[in-house]
Amino acid sequence: MAIVHNPDSDYARELEKWNQPTTNGGFGPARFEEYPVMVFKAFQRENGKVMCGDPLASVGDAEGEAFARSCQLIVRSTAERDRALADGWSIAPDKALEKFERDKQSIAEVTAQRHFADQGLSGLAKAEAQQADAATHEQVPAVPITPIKRKRVRPPRKAKE
Repeated sequence: MAIVHNPDSDYARELEKWNQPTTNGGFGPARFEEYPVMVFKAFQRENGKVMCGDPLASVGDAEGEAFARSCQLIVRSTAERDRALADGWSIAPDKALEKFERDKQSIAEVTAQRHFADQGLSGLAKAEAQQADAATHEQVPAVPITPIKRKRVRPPRKAKE
């Protein structure tokens, strides 16, 4: 038979503290809490190396710490996590590196398809595409559209009778 204690007594209040997790101010064991959680994104360094975090951050290198902080984001809810994942963040650092490589590979494929399609362009369009390629060292999957400026022509006036 169970022992029932008056919930208003000091003894019952003390027992209740032991049933609460430490995160709620109690003395009980901490329970798993899904949030906050950290998501990661890989970036290319100035030297060309792709990294997610920097090992020099642990020894106090200011530049390494700043780069490592830029590769991490703390999310506090499911909606915030979903938004971050849609923006290109990943759940783990190794997944972030894989995603970066996949993204670069898809850009390279689209650029190769554009170069193949450029073979059928006119001379002026080919020159424009080559100029866009020469403007940057990165791959250009799409040539920016140059608007055609046309003279504005006024409609002819109707003759009065």
